[in-house]
Amino acid sequence: MTELFTDTDLQRIAAAAERDGQDPVVWLKRIVRERLDAEELEDALVGAHFTVATRAAAEL
Repeated sequence: MTELFTDTDLQRIAAAAERDGQDPVVWLKRIVRERLDAEELEDALVGAHFTVATRAAAEL
């Protein structure tokens, strides 16, 4: 996980997961699964990275 996200990203992810009442790993897996259902593997992983960063930063 740390290879894909900066320390700042990880802090935002943890905060977003907490707001959603989920463990950060569960929160990330949910987003990655959503993307995998919609796209090819490589595109899904890239898309998941940006989706996670966006949702965490936007406090969704």
